[in-house]
Amino acid sequence: MIYAIVGNENDAWDLAQEAFLKAWRSIHRFEGRSSFYTWLYSLTVNLAIASLRRKGRWAEVELDDAIPSSLPSPRANYRRTEISEHINTALAQLSPEHRAVIVLKEIDDLQYQEIAEVLNVSVGTVMSRLFYGRKKLQSILRPIFNQINET
Repeated sequence: MIYAIVGNENDAWDLAQEAFLKAWRSIHRFEGRSSFYTWLYSLTVNLAIASLRRKGRWAEVELDDAIPSSLPSPRANYRRTEISEHINTALAQLSPEHRAVIVLKEIDDLQYQEIAEVLNVSVGTVMSRLFYGRKKLQSILRPIFNQINET
């Protein structure tokens, strides 16, 4: 999940280590109002978003496992790679908040309530960010996919 947000394997490993260290140091603040999983997930997502803000960049996200290849032919594999690159580029243009919601919903397959708990926002905010994130992705990707489909 961290890698999907930050798009860099080394940063993801560093942030995972930082998340566990932060969890260990602040375990006394865990109140049990949510599951431990949700608390740890929330802490981790927030660290990933904060890292993106600090760096002032939005790295590419790997989605190779999220895009199934229907044909093993070289043409199909090339198209799959090309589509994946376009999606990665489009995701990199989203704000960290929109990217996090898209990743949590579309890649991690969390429900709205779970995303709200993880990000410590309302379900309405999750729905809004998801709507606007998808809309932005659609506006970025539509011309590219129209061009791909014409060839």
